[in-house]
Amino acid sequence: MSDDASPPEEPAPGRGRFAWIVVVLAVAGLAAGILAASLGGGSGSRVKVAGEVELPPPPPPAPDATPDPALVEDSPDGKLPIIGPDGRQPWQVYARPVDPAERRPRIALVVTGLGLDTDRTRAAVAKLPPAVTLAFSPYTHELVTWIAAARKAGHEVLLGLPMEPLDYPRQDPGPETLLTTLDPAQNLERLRWVMSRGTAYVGLVGVMGERFTATRASLEPVLDALKTRGLMFIDNHRAADSAVPDLGRVLGMAWGVADRRIDPDMMAPAIDQSLADLERVAAESGAALGLGEMTPLLLDRVTAWAPTLDVKGLALVPASAVAMRQVAATKAAQ
Repeated sequence: MSDDASPPEEPAPGRGRFAWIVVVLAVAGLAAGILAASLGGGSGSRVKVAGEVELPPPPPPAPDATPDPALVEDSPDGKLPIIGPDGRQPWQVYARPVDPAERRPRIALVVTGLGLDTDRTRAAVAKLPPAVTLAFSPYTHELVTWIAAARKAGHEVLLGLPMEPLDYPRQDPGPETLLTTLDPAQNLERLRWVMSRGTAYVGLVGVMGERFTATRASLEPVLDALKTRGLMFIDNHRAADSAVPDLGRVLGMAWGVADRRIDPDMMAPAIDQSLADLERVAAESGAALGLGEMTPLLLDRVTAWAPTLDVKGLALVPASAVAMRQVAATKAAQ
């Protein structure tokens, strides 16, 4: 070897360490990519990652709490819901999403009487399962704020529609009650007042109303107005001869009828029995709908009951997901 031959070049300080860092980062990136792919696959199914750890699918996205300006009409009464220029209807746009592949029997539960008691309303919004639909009194202060809070928490929203009971005025649902003694124009004016109290709701649910829902001449203009505005209506089924199922079918509107009502004076065994009855109706006919007035006991029983439905092969869904699906009610109306 000649004296001027160059010695082997020494690696630059830190170069070897840098190479190892690059290798480690590349391996970590590959592992993260594999994990992300595993978590992203199979919408609506349970997925597994390394070590056979089973993760539940992500919940459906919460409804957007912001009203769609294309579905709102400015009127002398205030903002009113309308069908959009492209045919979109509020009862569908503001519905809580349900997996289109869901084939299990469906149970919808509507918790009513919200808005007038702040503590109970706050508890319902925060603690009830998001699939439970919340119904607010139209006489609620800060109703728009409550609707936004409920929708942000994932709940679908209804407004209560005061309607004439059998013993009116001994029982009085309030100053904007729809009455059989009023002409259709007067009832529609009261309906517009109720609808103008908020936005981003899917429809209305009857409050009392045994006499009104059984009086077809008074009820039909109201349901027709709701149909025209793209809203659904839920009958509390206090009247055995309610005209809602028949008119809903004839008008081609979104409607539902309570299969069971949970009254505020019910004790835990009676509430549990009503929830079990809803399971039975859903299993037999494919869909069931329950109404319950908000109480601390109802909150306790529903939060204990809801997690049991999955293993029973039943799905808890919002009210809009059982619209026009109640076979028993439809047959009874025919």
